[in-house]
Amino acid sequence: DIFHGSFVAPSFHFFLKKTVFVCKEKEISEVQSKKVSLKLKGRTVDAFVVRYRGKLCAYWNRCSHMPLPLDWGDNDFFSPDKKYLICKNHGAVYAPDSGECVAGPCTGHSLESIGCAVDGRKVYLKLTD
Repeated sequence: DIFHGSFVAPSFHFFLKKTVFVCKEKEISEVQSKKVSLKLKGRTVDAFVVRYRGKLCAYWNRCSHMPLPLDWGDNDFFSPDKKYLICKNHGAVYAPDSGECVAGPCTGHSLESIGCAVDGRKVYLKLTD
């Protein structure tokens, strides 16, 4: 678990080991995102994949400041200028390629990343411990 002050943003990596299809690679253009809901051990959790500077990066949809989703259910994770990921709840600003919080209430902490791979032009999340 990631501990910040009196709030805990839980880790989901302990649930299982498998790959999960997200979408076709062409569905995520530069500075766009794709959210996916996963059913893990009876719980629904959200993750998202972004393409930034040509690189695909995946994260659990959970702010490192408080255990809330970054988006408001609209699959919109980027700042208006498309340079950062932003938590719409508290304004935390994250680097898209590393998940590190660069401004806001959790500066220096990071989003929890998920392995991401492209195989046969399809994007997969690699869920592992």
